[in-house]
Amino acid sequence: REALEPLFAELEFRTLGRRVFGEAFNVSEIKATTASQMDLFGSTVTTVKTETTTVIEGVQEGRNIENTDHNYVLVDTPEKRQELLNLLNQQEAFCFETETTCPDANDCELVGLAFSVNPSEAWYVPMVADQLECQACIDEFKPLFENPSIGKIGQNLKYDMLVLKWYGIEMQGELFDTMLAHYLIDPDSRHNLDLLAEKYLGYTPVTVTSLTGKGKSQTDLRDVELEKLKEFAGEDAAITLQLKEVFEPMLQSVNAFSLAREIENPLIYVLSDMEREGVKIDQAALAEFSEQMRVEILDLEKSSYDKAGVKFNIASPKQLREVLFDKLQLDPKAKKTKTGQYQTGEDVLMALSSKSDIVKDILDFRQLQKLKSTYVDALPLMINKKTNRIHTSYNQAVAATGRLSSNNPNLQNIP
Repeated sequence: REALEPLFAELEFRTLGRRVFGEAFNVSEIKATTASQMDLFGSTVTTVKTETTTVIEGVQEGRNIENTDHNYVLVDTPEKRQELLNLLNQQEAFCFETETTCPDANDCELVGLAFSVNPSEAWYVPMVADQLECQACIDEFKPLFENPSIGKIGQNLKYDMLVLKWYGIEMQGELFDTMLAHYLIDPDSRHNLDLLAEKYLGYTPVTVTSLTGKGKSQTDLRDVELEKLKEFAGEDAAITLQLKEVFEPMLQSVNAFSLAREIENPLIYVLSDMEREGVKIDQAALAEFSEQMRVEILDLEKSSYDKAGVKFNIASPKQLREVLFDKLQLDPKAKKTKTGQYQTGEDVLMALSSKSDIVKDILDFRQLQKLKSTYVDALPLMINKKTNRIHTSYNQAVAATGRLSSNNPNLQNIP
């Protein structure tokens, strides 16, 4: 047990660990309390106990924009922009944040740029709605973003990088992404900026919904009063810079600094290129396939009605129960729900499939319906009108195992 328990914790065998050692087995606790453990090759490696669940030492809790000294400057003239550029071009690295009209980096407009080079100060550059004027303003910052000798710091930099690509900027330079840094420090937790600020800085940021509202009355950031937007954006950039200062030594302490610098952060460039390129979809082929599936689904419905001797809604668990278990009496011992109703999940139907052809028809019906609605009909609706391609998001900081995940749509999970 002494040798095996730390190894299970190292490999994160949570389920297997509980099966072998009991329900009290806890990967995080064992990792934190084990001073040394064996790696896969039999050598002893030292594990540093790292506290990642409380505010860092010496930081006052309960802070926010109202009670914390800060200086967020509005940069709204060509002269002020040039002054800011002169400052940023003298830095080894700067922190920045894009503010946009929506969360889709491939289908949004830039509202503004925020910059920070010290923890209590930031600058906000607003962008006008007119895209020609906006482009002219962004072009002033193009040499700065494309300077490979100046590092770039941000939270979820891939999003910012993608937004800038649409304005003709191909960002260069060494990256430090606070979201990915925290992912390497604590992969099982969430990594959004507001949570990280509260957890590590004792600071509660201004929320975007407090500016834009929610639901049907929600607006985009372009409609927010400029003074409030300047404070919100400047805070984002300054907090991100503060988190970078916290996470850098923590990455060193968990032996993940080189992983961040040599693999995770450079990978942002690769994934942003993949996302910007997009995936071509054959709409004509999918439309033809959709019609073919529609006919097959109707055939399966008719076949099910004929075998049941009654017309019913196959998609309704209640009506399905009545047909299979009350009318056809297929299996009175089938599993029941907490309310005493027979279950109609796939595992139950699979077990019944050898007893009646109607069950096979229902399973085939469900499969075709799901394929048609989730993929064949849904994918064409997600095509970007500007590129005629689908642009998924590849996520580095979602799966705790380290693999990539994909969403909007999930291109890694298409049968």
